[in-house]
Amino acid sequence: MREGTAVNKPGIGELIRIKPYMQFMLGKMVARFGDSIDSIAYSWMVYMLTGSKLLMGTLLAVNFLPNILLGLFAGAIVDRISPKKVIVLTNSGRGLLVGVTALLFGMGELQVWHLFLVTILNSLLECFSSPAEMSSVPRLLPQSMLLSGNAMSSSATRLAELAGLALAGALIATVGITWTILMDAGLFALSAVLMSRVVYPSDPSTEEVLAEKLSSTDAPRNLLSDMIEAFHFMRKHSLLLIGSILFAFVNFCLMPFNVLRTPYIIDNLHAGAGGLSLLSGLMVGGMVLSGLWMTHRGSSYRKSVLIISGITMLGLSYAMTALPAYMSAYQLPLAAMFCLMMGLGIPLATTPLASYLMEVTPAGMLGRVSALQSMLIVSAIPLGSLVAGAAAEVLSTPVLFIAFGILLAMSAVSLLLSNTFRRNI
Repeated sequence: MREGTAVNKPGIGELIRIKPYMQFMLGKMVARFGDSIDSIAYSWMVYMLTGSKLLMGTLLAVNFLPNILLGLFAGAIVDRISPKKVIVLTNSGRGLLVGVTALLFGMGELQVWHLFLVTILNSLLECFSSPAEMSSVPRLLPQSMLLSGNAMSSSATRLAELAGLALAGALIATVGITWTILMDAGLFALSAVLMSRVVYPSDPSTEEVLAEKLSSTDAPRNLLSDMIEAFHFMRKHSLLLIGSILFAFVNFCLMPFNVLRTPYIIDNLHAGAGGLSLLSGLMVGGMVLSGLWMTHRGSSYRKSVLIISGITMLGLSYAMTALPAYMSAYQLPLAAMFCLMMGLGIPLATTPLASYLMEVTPAGMLGRVSALQSMLIVSAIPLGSLVAGAAAEVLSTPVLFIAFGILLAMSAVSLLLSNTFRRNI
């Protein structure tokens, strides 16, 4: 972990003085900016290509399978390699895959099996990049600044995402889907270059451990031991396990919204790509505002209070997104307002759990422990995606939003009733 001077009131002023972290955050912002453009273009491309809500749900489910099946293995590998090298290589690979998809679509050769293959390969690379990014943060920041640093990073990357979402609709309308997705490929390449320039503070103890693991003649057995050690660590820190299971349920409940957002905008709100950009953009805008508030004031509240408040706000506003579908006027503005409220709740719920993980996990284990937590959290997503796609064939999208939004809000009650959670996080 990076050592530095004592910090009394962690905030933006103190964070911007840490140059390596700011460079790291810039690389993330560039990747997120391109990725957000691609998210709109890719969703639009899939729906236009297939017209199937069930297939959209299936494709989203497949997107998370590599993380569930190989996430812990990838995290254990990351703990043995420089996180910077992992991030640079994976961003380069993802840029290449996105570029190939755009070219195939532009030539009229893109088929459904191509979408599944590229989705699996891209998700496989994310299995490595996510724990590497998680492992990088406590190497670049002192522990006292983790919550503020994570909140600031969340706001900055969400701001980049907001810009991408705002631009996506205009790009699709002017230059088309192909060039829009190619732009994302170029931004991934730029992010890889920026990440390669980040200088990580040296940590002799960590470097010695990495060298010993890499030179070991019994690497496969040691790798298995590392993975088992992550399970033992998670079991020992029961609050991490409780939080992971809860957020798995949160992800399950959010799947109807994630899978059916594009059909909801087209069929229920009668809007186009601009409407998708508006709703997605305002949701991200809410995340930015919430993250900025967390940077300045988050450390004044217990993490449990923030998490419970965030999940409650997210669930209730999610349920209310169904209301515009039953109105004859002001549908899009009202839906946009509820999406903004959803965005406000997300950082309140997610940032404290990520910070708690960094605080209690040794630096040499953070890659595999964060990968294990991620594996648990996303484990319900494929099921939720398939359920959402199948349910949409028999139930209306607004009904699904109401039902799953209420379920999500009710999950916060379990935390409110847990004295152990409220007292220790």
